[in-house]
Amino acid sequence: MLLGLALGAAGYAILHPGGLEGRIPPIPLGPFEPLSLFVAAAAAGFGLVIFIAALMPKGPSGPSGGGGKRKTNKSGQPIVIDFTSDHSAPSAGDHGAPHAALVSEPDAPSHAEAHAAPEPAPEPHQHAPAPPQAVGAFAEARQALRHETRAENWPQAAVLVRRLSSLAATDHERMLAAQDAGDFARSQGQTDTAAEAYEEALSYARGLGDKAALADALTNVGDMAYDEHRLDHAVGAYEEVLGLRRQLVAADAGDLEAKRGLSLALERLADAREDRGHRVRALDLYRESMVITTKLASADPARFSEDLAITRRRLGELEAKVAL
Repeated sequence: MLLGLALGAAGYAILHPGGLEGRIPPIPLGPFEPLSLFVAAAAAGFGLVIFIAALMPKGPSGPSGGGGKRKTNKSGQPIVIDFTSDHSAPSAGDHGAPHAALVSEPDAPSHAEAHAAPEPAPEPHQHAPAPPQAVGAFAEARQALRHETRAENWPQAAVLVRRLSSLAATDHERMLAAQDAGDFARSQGQTDTAAEAYEEALSYARGLGDKAALADALTNVGDMAYDEHRLDHAVGAYEEVLGLRRQLVAADAGDLEAKRGLSLALERLADAREDRGHRVRALDLYRESMVITTKLASADPARFSEDLAITRRRLGELEAKVAL
């Protein structure tokens, strides 16, 4: 606003050097003096545009609002987080580069890309049963949170995020509440808050004894570390996730979603390793993922053909880099 006023005053001073009674000294244009009218009009017009822009209202602060922060992946595509499943970790919902959950990005084949909505992981074991009233209230609050998030009603969603932690009556619910808080904070660009919430969710997940829930929580922690360029921490988290996903596949070789989770874990770790300069190791991980996604696409083309296309493209890119 001040810049706009200053430009407007400069334009006026050029046209009328004595019009402001000495408050602004004359502005000589030297050889451009014949163009004084054009220069003054340009300065005043530009100042007016800046002044009006400063008065314009800002959009909402959410990930889809004009005034909000929007996370981007490697290709610059916006990442939009929504609460659409009980497990908010992105490991079952995006493919490739270690970034946020629920993404639709055709150009970036790393973890930032999503090929389908995340499937819910098996229900973790609870340490103790919760009273029926608490379970109902918590479930209703999460459903309301999903609704407000889809409607981009961010102030009300923030209220519900805070309410979830007070309604949670079991370690499973406390883990979900922390994951939702992390997803919400991440969608608002509050990375420090998101990282703390994901670490809290991880602490609960470790005590539940559910490998799928632990893998989801570790994926969120790894994604935040990757976003913050803490690659050693990200690699450590992704390696633990990969071990858990291998165990889940070994326990049920016919579970296609468990195999897809393994493929995603391989590619997350591969992308983190590539960013550390370990291209050959990343290539091996992508080749292993390629074998898995090829079999998945053959078993169910409708669900997994897009995964295969992205994995094939990403593998080709890595092979080209290694060959240089």
